[in-house]
Parts: sequence; structure tokens; C-alpha cells
Amino acid sequence: MELASRTMTVAPARIGFFRFILEAYDNLALLTTLDEREGLVILRYAKEMTPEIEQLLLALAPQLSPPPPTT
Repeated sequence: MELASRTMTVAPARIGFFRFILEAYDNLALLTTLDEREGLVILRYAKEMTPEIEQLLLALAPQLSPPPPTT
């Protein structure tokens, strides 16, 4: 099995929610937090699961997006 990974930024307050969703999907992917304050995470998954991961990320984008930067 070949692994794929994706580094991404999510709203820091939503990291736990994201991990819960991935676990609910029968451990679809492994989520590792790289920087909790910045919301930087890495998602690791079986390469053949890429279509499912992409669908899930599109569906969750509104809930995971970090707030816009304040100026």
C-alpha cells in the first residue's frame, strides 16, 4: 500500500472536530497536528483513498476553513 499525504491549514479550534470525522469514517486517514496555534496539520492516507479524501475535504471546507486574517 502506497501512502499519500497532504499538509493543510484548518481553523485551530476545528482540529479536534476534523480528527473525530476522520475516525468516524473508519480511520480513513491519520491526522497529525504540526502547529496547533496555526492550525497546520498533515493528513496521511492510502493513495487509493484519494478520491474519498478529496470529496470529504470539499464537503468539510466550510467547517474547517480558518477565519480570514484580521488587519
